Amino acid sequence: MTADAEIRACERTFRRFGLPLLVENHSARRDVFGRAAPFLLVVLLLQLTGAVRLDWSAWANVLAVVGAVAIIFAAYVGLNVLRGRRWSTLPQDVGLPELAFFVLAPAAVPAIIGAQWGTALSTAAGNLVLLAIVRGVVGYGLAATLWWGMGRIWRDLGSSLVRLIRFLPLLLIFSIALFYNAEVWQVFDHTPGVSDFILAGFFALLIAVILRIRLRSESQEVLDRAAAEHPEVAELPPLTRPQQMNIAAMVGTNQLLQVIVISAGVGLFFFALGTLTITDGVLEAWSIDGGSWQQRFSLAGADLLITQTLLRVSVALATFTGLYYAISVLTDALYRADFVDDMAEQMAEVFAHRVRYLQLLASREDDRLDAPLATDRGNGQD
Repeated sequence: MTADAEIRACERTFRRFGLPLLVENHSARRDVFGRAAPFLLVVLLLQLTGAVRLDWSAWANVLAVVGAVAIIFAAYVGLNVLRGRRWSTLPQDVGLPELAFFVLAPAAVPAIIGAQWGTALSTAAGNLVLLAIVRGVVGYGLAATLWWGMGRIWRDLGSSLVRLIRFLPLLLIFSIALFYNAEVWQVFDHTPGVSDFILAGFFALLIAVILRIRLRSESQEVLDRAAAEHPEVAELPPLTRPQQMNIAAMVGTNQLLQVIVISAGVGLFFFALGTLTITDGVLEAWSIDGGSWQQRFSLAGADLLITQTLLRVSVALATFTGLYYAISVLTDALYRADFVDDMAEQMAEVFAHRVRYLQLLASREDDRLDAPLATDRGNGQD
């Protein structure tokens, strides 16, 4: 493998572990928005449907979409001309002008076609939020971290459930007793639909805050443990603050993924348990309507029932379990030791690649500096 190929392999390793900021000369224009450009293009094309109006005829809507395509095309040609490029040039990187185009051009379509100013403003605001999400998810490698974590989901599910049984036996017993409590079902049977999203957002924020409390100290411990396995790391340039934040985001995302795995496992357990045991007779005895939708099916000759209320109760117990597990993550020293060991092993592999990566970059830079000197000496001899 050539030096350049080995450098690219190290950079792929950093990105695979969700640490793109370890790549030298990392650029948001190229490495964040440039990589997300295909996704942003798909979003932009989908937003052309903003020109459609339900009170128009089919032919009028077809013409509106054609007009929207023409507006976007003309706007992009104008952007290339203003930047001194050929009119058909595709962007090599995504800078501020291209980002402004992504925000404003789709918003201009419903404003020009149909004077839909509300749709235009919401489109622009939504695109700004989307760019912020892309900056965080792609810039800090959260998507790659989740992808890497999802690749280990079955192993994590087993180990996380073992931790759950070891740390939270009383919670499991309490949750099962709570599941067969009529008052719990009655509460979630009459909960407004919007409350589901508000409660989900509240508990998700609460779990994130709990996990954030010890994130800095755990990240530093992971770094110290990994650096101890590679003494040559001490000779490298220290990690920058953005790089440290990238590592902390990776550690926190892995920790959050374990909470999600725990919650998903518990939620599926109660959903299956309720499907098998909560019958029409039980719902009638508890005065439960079942929510706004129900689904019946047969299994081995038995009539089973799935209801909206069953789903709500299962998700609620899964969320409570995830919250309790997040608190255990914060307070249980044995869990933290297991988690830090796992993350330190991963970071040790990353540091091994970083040592080699920076050596290759330094060697390549030395070769570039030596090349002009060799040329000058050759010219002098001539």
